[in-house]
Amino acid sequence: MEYALISKKLPLDIVRSHAVKAGVTDIEEARLMGQIFCNLSDEQISILSKIPDLKIKKLKTFRVNAAAPKVMLSSYAHYMPLSENVWSVFNGVRSLFEPPITGSGLTVAVVDTGIRKTHRSLENKIVHEANFSGSPSADDVFGHGTQVAFAVGGGSHDDELVGVSPDTSIVNIKVINDFGIATEDAIVRGIDEVCRLATSAHESMKPRTDKLWPNVINLSLGAPDDGDEDSPLRIACRRAIQDFGLDIVAAAGNSGPNMTTIEIPGTEPLNMTVGGVKTQYDIEIWERSSRGPTQRGDVKPDFVFWSVDVRMASHRSNTGYDVMSGTSFSAPMLSGLTGLLWEAGRREYGENWVFKWTEAREVAHEFCVKPPDAPVHKGNTYGYGLPAVSRMMDELKRVPFSADTDWLFQLMMVLAMFGMVTK
Repeated sequence: MEYALISKKLPLDIVRSHAVKAGVTDIEEARLMGQIFCNLSDEQISILSKIPDLKIKKLKTFRVNAAAPKVMLSSYAHYMPLSENVWSVFNGVRSLFEPPITGSGLTVAVVDTGIRKTHRSLENKIVHEANFSGSPSADDVFGHGTQVAFAVGGGSHDDELVGVSPDTSIVNIKVINDFGIATEDAIVRGIDEVCRLATSAHESMKPRTDKLWPNVINLSLGAPDDGDEDSPLRIACRRAIQDFGLDIVAAAGNSGPNMTTIEIPGTEPLNMTVGGVKTQYDIEIWERSSRGPTQRGDVKPDFVFWSVDVRMASHRSNTGYDVMSGTSFSAPMLSGLTGLLWEAGRREYGENWVFKWTEAREVAHEFCVKPPDAPVHKGNTYGYGLPAVSRMMDELKRVPFSADTDWLFQLMMVLAMFGMVTK
């Protein structure tokens, strides 16, 4: 598939009929996203370009946002780390509650290279999978999606590593092939599948905490910013957020330190774009973390998280671990953190309490930290900064909420209190 046919006014079936009349035969579609994908000749492009309100978009190629593995480990238990394990930070956060919070109720769709679901830290965590990559199976052959899934919510095994939210469910959507390349139509169809799951759960009157109701889409992949706000992937991201109520977390990219290097889909303003910092000891930007602004002038990223020498499940065996670097792995930390914040809020204020980054971002300056010399407001290197998770959780436990109070107002109460603590 080389082109997408998109219209804001024409129904998808009408768009398809125009394509068929023009002689197009190899048609794929993302029905919920309102997009058709096909190969077009010059003559067919000429015919279809004359149809009012129909846009023809050439599809882009995407790749993973990760550096090569630095170390391959057969067992974490016998590894002497070069730096402190970042996962211990989240372990401390989970332990602020009794019993500890684990991210239960969250489902994250990992739209990536597939997942090695037999790895002992990911066993029984994959609740649904689909393969749009063109490769034979949804398994992780290239190596990336397994690490991303672990960062979101890898479970414990004896003394092994644990991801951010170890009881989070994972939807495995393979869109990147076994050579590390994804076509734009594959990613859009993957997002379409996630939205289909969310729609089915909603229509079946399942609670948002149901394992088959995805809440977050993680996109740790990218392509150079071309400034097109109506590219197929950016349109799909907006529809997933606005029409289906999902949060989308995207990696900023690894093209720093130059400015204007944020990659698609991190360039989409509605997405939560995550850059990378080095360690938890000081908030220093990773030199390769992409910076804003975007080609259209939007300030990005939104947040930063740790991205250097992160230890995660390996796709090579069921017991091994890799050490990886890249904003690919800071993004799923934010995705997984959704589960901890949401579960903490539900436990304190009832099952109807919902946490969404698209709303929390409105008051992000109250709960993020960054270096003293960074801009006070959102900037093109650190965004709002790194979420100060422990104190945020502590305040979440202490602020009284009312069931009659607007959710965002409640969250602002929490974060205003948190801001007073950290300043």
